[in-house]
Amino acid sequence: MAKSEQQRQKKLAKKRSKELRDRQLKAQRSQALKSVSGQMQWASQFPVFKCCVGQSIFDDTGIGAIFLSRKLNDGRIALIYLLLDRRCLGVKDAGWRICTVGEFEGLLEGMNETNHFVSVEPSYAKKLTDQAIEYAESIGFSPHPEYRRVSPLWGDIDSSECREDFTFGVDGKPYYFAGPMDDAARQTFIFNRLCQTVGEGNFHFTVGGPLDPFDLRDIGFDPSAAMQDDEPADDEDDRYSESRESLSARGERMNKGQVIEGRVVTKE
Repeated sequence: MAKSEQQRQKKLAKKRSKELRDRQLKAQRSQALKSVSGQMQWASQFPVFKCCVGQSIFDDTGIGAIFLSRKLNDGRIALIYLLLDRRCLGVKDAGWRICTVGEFEGLLEGMNETNHFVSVEPSYAKKLTDQAIEYAESIGFSPHPEYRRVSPLWGDIDSSECREDFTFGVDGKPYYFAGPMDDAARQTFIFNRLCQTVGEGNFHFTVGGPLDPFDLRDIGFDPSAAMQDDEPADDEDDRYSESRESLSARGERMNKGQVIEGRVVTKE
């Protein structure tokens, strides 16, 4: 075979190899964009549009939302939203959306009534989230499963650029406050995990949600033991009735919940 023919065949082979690699990369990108994490990873290359933190994260509730959004090359907005529990669970919920600018502004405005969002540097929101996750993991709780899929939108945001440090828990102790969707099984799991990780008496716990706030035995509490006087009651049913009434009064002040430290000590 002539030298020129050999060179031509080598060039053709090199071209076919490059075309094959390009097709493989295109197929990989196409497959990646079918997953949430792939879409968030792709969207992370675009500039940050808005980053907001709900001020309720820092008030008495300790729970609020974080939004991170990026503006895509077609004008749409890719965003993630996190429900952050600064007192106990870290990232309690997570989600994502790709929408128009108008839809995003409407979503933010609708949630602003309860969260009172303020615009922050992305590094601030990232550090707050990272430290909340670190705190929650130290007491036995992983971030919401969806967070792993949406977190690639952070991209190259560097949390070390934020010089502020955040505090977690309440008075040095985890404080779980049951949300409206936290049923008895969920509350039982959280209570037992806190007993295992920090020990009874070393955390605060507010019963609530769809659980009857006064049926504490559903999650392992004995209301009569929690409220008993120094002198034992003559009748067990009467003692439980007195305890229930006392818990009810506290519950009205705590929005239908009870603050319980450890297993049996009830405080206002």
